[in-house]
Formats: sequence, C-alpha cells, structure tokens
Amino acid sequence: MKRMFAVVVGAALLGGCAVTPPPSDLTEPLPGAWYAPPLPHQGQAASLTDWWAQLGDPVLADLIAQAQARSASVAAARAQVAAARAALAGADSAAGPQLAAVASASRLQEQGAPLGNAVGAGLQASWALDVWGQNAASVRQASAQQGAANAGWHEARVLVAAETARLYQGHRACRVQLEITRGDQQSRRATADSAGVSERAGLTAPAVSALARASNADAEGRLAQQTSQCEQQLKAMVALTGEAEPALRERLGATSALPDPQRMAERLSVGAVPADVIRQRPDVARAQRELSAAAEGVGVARAALWPSLSLSGSWLRNRFSTSAGDTTFNTWSVGPLTLSLPLTGRGGLNAAADAAQARYEAAGLAYAATLRQAVAEVERSLVALSALQQQQSSNRDAVAGYTRSFDATQARYRVGLANLNELEEARRLKLNADSGAVALQLEQLNTWIGLYVALGGGFDPQVTPEPVRKPS
Repeated sequence: MKRMFAVVVGAALLGGCAVTPPPSDLTEPLPGAWYAPPLPHQGQAASLTDWWAQLGDPVLADLIAQAQARSASVAAARAQVAAARAALAGADSAAGPQLAAVASASRLQEQGAPLGNAVGAGLQASWALDVWGQNAASVRQASAQQGAANAGWHEARVLVAAETARLYQGHRACRVQLEITRGDQQSRRATADSAGVSERAGLTAPAVSALARASNADAEGRLAQQTSQCEQQLKAMVALTGEAEPALRERLGATSALPDPQRMAERLSVGAVPADVIRQRPDVARAQRELSAAAEGVGVARAALWPSLSLSGSWLRNRFSTSAGDTTFNTWSVGPLTLSLPLTGRGGLNAAADAAQARYEAAGLAYAATLRQAVAEVERSLVALSALQQQQSSNRDAVAGYTRSFDATQARYRVGLANLNELEEARRLKLNADSGAVALQLEQLNTWIGLYVALGGGFDPQVTPEPVRKPS
C-alpha cells in the first residue's frame, strides 16, 4: 500500500508536466476607428435584443417569433447546443473517479464443499489519473464547443429574424408599388377611353388612339406582373412562418405603408471602436470558441501519445448459502494500479496529433477571416446608409418635380395644348420616380436590417437556448 500510495503521489506530481495546448486567442489587428461615414445622428444606445418590438410593428414581431419557432435552422442549432451540453457533461464526468453499484449471483460447487448459492453486492470504483492533463483538456474542449454552439444558435435566430423582416418589408413595398401601378393603369385607361371617343368623333388620328390603347395595355401587363410578385412574396411568408394563408393575408392587409427608415435609425448605434462592436457578433464569438476547442484538441491528441495511469478498487458484501448454513463476509481491494503505454498504432496517434494541429491552424485562419469580414460588413452598411441618406433628398425633389410636370402636361393635354406623346413621356417619368422612391425606401430598410445583423442582433453569450416550444 505504501508503494502504491507513492506511485499515486508521483503521478499527481507528474500532472504538473501536462501537455500545453497552443494559444486559444490569436491577436488579429483591427482598425482603431471606422473608415466609413459615421451613423446618422449616431443612433440611440438601445438593446438590440428587443429591437424588433421597439419598431412599433406588432405584426412583424409576431411573424419573427413564429418563423424562429418553426425554423429548421434554429432547431438544428438548438440540437447542436444540446449535443454539446451532453458532450461537456460526459467529459466532465469522465475526468473524475467513476463509481458503480454492482451485484452478482451464481450457483456453484467447489471441491470438498456442498452445492450452494453465492450472491454479492457492493461498489466498484475506477479512476483514470489525469497525468498529462488529457482529461482537463477534454473538459475545456467540450466547454468551448458548447460556447460555440450557443453562439451558433443565436446567429441562426438573428438570420431568421432578418430574413423574415426583409420578406415582410418587401411585401409591404410590393403592395405600395401595386397601388402606384394600379393608379397609373387607371390613368392610362382613362386616356385611352378618351382617345377612343375622340377618334370616333373624327377629332383624333387613329395612330394617336392606337398609342393610347398600347399604353393602357402596357400598364395592364405591369399591373398583372406586380400582382404576381406580391402573391409570390405572400406564399414565401406562409412557408417561412407556417401561418395559414387566409389569416396571414388578413394580418398583412391591415396596412400597406412602409415604415419610416428613420425609426430604425433612432434605435441603432455603432460604437466608435470597431473592436467593441465586433465582440457582440455571434459569429465572431463562435469562431473564437471553435479556435479554443481546436487548441484544446491539440492538447488531447498530444497527451494520447504518453502513458496513461489508472487505479481501480472495489468493496463487496458477499453471502454464500449451502445446506449446511449461510456465510456472510466482506471483500475489498485497492488496485490494480495500471500503467499503459501504446506501443503499436503510434503512427495513427501521431497522425491524429498532426490532424488536430491542422484543425487548430485552420480555426485560427477562420477566426481571423471572421473578424475581417465582420468589420467589412459594418463598414459596408455605414457606407450604404450614408449614400442612401443623400439619395433620399434628391429623390424627394425628383418625385415632386416629375409630379408637377405630369400634372401640368395632363392639364395642357385636356385643353389640346399638348399631344399624347408629351403626356406619355411625362407619365413615364413620374411612374419611374414614384417607383424609384419606393425602391429607395425599401433599400434603406433592408440596409438598416443588414446593419442590425452586422452588429450581432443583441448577442449575449450568457443567454442559453430556450427550451423547445410547440408552435402556436
């Protein structure tokens, strides 16, 4: 026992020589300030977690919740979290002593003894001593993998929310465009009817009347195309949210106006230091945790090349029954203390260590690339928002001017001071300006949504995935 105790103490001291994994946090230089234009008004420091609810559109918030509850990608990410949590629990359990309850029963006859029954019950223990730190590295690796899974779950939720919002705003913009197209078609039809009456009265040339009818037919085609586009978007929203189409159509029919992009601007802020902004992105957190897991994996693979030490023991309560009577006694053991060193198959262990090192290097490059991509996405959003802000003012002036020109040309056409070609040209310019205004507003909304995603969507590494809930 004294020798065994000395071996155990020596093994514990050897634990100080544990295999050291490579660094799990690489230094990737980030810019000290943004090179893109600053956010208009610098926004407002608000929680991105409740950002959708703060926009004042309960329909959008409900649709996002439905889409997340029914999303296959979110469910898959939640399953990965559960698997990572189970792996962590298993690694943590395997790192410590193992204790099991055992029981046995047998019927036997030994030489010189009568036939009897032997039963026993007790405890059996084992402990794989962590001489080189392999078990501890396995626990740290599993913990990092769970952190990466948590970040991946949040990233999936943010992407589903953004997809739902883009589709929702796109459908609303489509309906606004539909109203513009319908109004244009009605105006062209009135002009065509008027030209037809004038032609039959002999006051308008047939070619002029044909131009009016062709213009009306062209408007009817655009109206049908716009209607089809809106219907297809509605079908896509039904597939995304899982809501019945009649109910969704009724909810979306409550309003057709697009929200003011400034409302989003007032609820987003971008910090002056890029590093502070980038830390709140789930993909960056996931890449960093994956790098940590890969680093610990190198330690696990290297430790497998060294000897392993294990200790086992047991305590049993035994009873032996024969026709002559019953005998009860206890047995216990400490040991054996086993030292194991793989002699064959070391080529495979070395290859596994090399593979772990390659995975670590790949994870390091992926982490650095994720950081650079995160900075680029924020800066692209800032550049786009700055340009759109300037376009908005010019677009308002263009819409006002083309509308005034069309109204004047239409008035002149009615009294015979302008021909149909002039009217159609003014109408085309006004239609393009109106459609462009809607497209510009939708682009602004989508860019704000893109900035929300680029800022991480309210990622909090302390928040764990919600339990599975049945969709309502």
